[in-house]
Amino acid sequence: MNFDPTDQDIVVNADELREFASQLYQEVGVPKTDANAVAHLQVETDLRGIHSHGTRALPGYVRGILAGNINPTPNLEITRDGPAFARVYGDRALGHVAGKFSMELAIEKAKTAGIGAVGAYTTNHFGAASCLAMLPLEHGMIGFSTSTSSRGVAPYGGKTRVVGNNPFAYAVPAKTEPPIVLDMACGVSAWGRIGTMRLYGKKLEPGWVLDEDGKETDDPNKARVLLPLGGPKGYALALAMDALSGPLTGMGATVNKKGDLPLDKQGSGLFFYALNIESFVPLDEFTEEIDREIHELRSSPPADGFDRVYFPGELEAMKQEQWSADGIPLHRDHLKGLADLATELGVPVFWQG
Repeated sequence: MNFDPTDQDIVVNADELREFASQLYQEVGVPKTDANAVAHLQVETDLRGIHSHGTRALPGYVRGILAGNINPTPNLEITRDGPAFARVYGDRALGHVAGKFSMELAIEKAKTAGIGAVGAYTTNHFGAASCLAMLPLEHGMIGFSTSTSSRGVAPYGGKTRVVGNNPFAYAVPAKTEPPIVLDMACGVSAWGRIGTMRLYGKKLEPGWVLDEDGKETDDPNKARVLLPLGGPKGYALALAMDALSGPLTGMGATVNKKGDLPLDKQGSGLFFYALNIESFVPLDEFTEEIDREIHELRSSPPADGFDRVYFPGELEAMKQEQWSADGIPLHRDHLKGLADLATELGVPVFWQG
C-alpha cells in the first residue's frame, strides 16, 4: 500500500519538522529538553498519520502557554508513591511532558514490581494516546494510556454533550513484526478527525455526529455532538476510561465538571501503566506468539472490497516507514497555521509552498 500526498498537501522532512517544532516551543519559554521531547512525540504522531493530534495541535499549545493556561516550566512532583504505583502533580505542564515523565516512572516501577501504574493530575492534553503507550515497547513491556476529556459526547440514548471522548491506547510488542497498537477515542471519532474531514472538504459517515438541534448530520461544519462508538459500548468505555484518568487521579469525573473549577481540578488527568512481560512469561515466548498471531491474521481471506487483513497499528507503521524516507504529507492549511505562528515568534519556516 502506498500513502501518496493529495493535491492539498505539502511534503515536509520529518527531521526538519522536529527541529522547527522544538524552536517554536523554545521561543515561548519551554526548556530545550522538554521542547525536543514534545516535538519528537508530535512528529512521530504525524509520521503515523494521526495529523489531528500531531503538529496541527502545536499552535493551540503555544497559545495556551502565551495565555498563561499552560506552564512551560512546570515543577513535576510525585505526591504519592509505592513499589508499583505513583501519583504525579503536573503543575499545568504540557501533557506530553507530564505524560512522558509519568510513563517513564511507570516503566521503572514495572522493572522491579512487574507492573507500574501512574496517574497525573493538573496537566494538559497529551496528544495521541499511542505516542505515550508505545514508550514501554523498547523495554519489553505492554503500555497503556488514557486521559480525561471535555464534555463532547452524547451518552447512549441522549443528544447533548455529557460525557468525555476519552482517548486510550494499548501497545503490544512483537518480535519481528511492528507492534500491535490500539489507539481510539470512545466516541465514533476524535474531534480532531472531524476537523481533518472539514479541512479536506469531506462529508462524515452516517451515525457520527449530531447538529445543534440534536439531528444527525454528515456536514463536519455543523457537528456539535459526537455519538458514542458502538452505542452503549463506547458510552460505557468512556465512563471506564474517565474513572481511571479522572476520579482516580483526583481530577474528578468529566460529567461533574461544571462552572468554575479550582486550579487543581483544571486541565487534564492522565493514567498510564506498563506491564513487564518477563514478569509473566519469557519475552521471546510472548513476542514469537504475537508474531504468529499477526501472520495468521494477515493470511486470513479478505472480505469483498478489501485487499487483505491488517492488524491494529499496521497501517500506521507502514506510513511511518514510508514517510520517514519520503517526507510527511501535511495539508497546506495545517502548515499555514504553523507558518503564521512562526512569523509571530520570529522562527524561520523551512518548507516551500
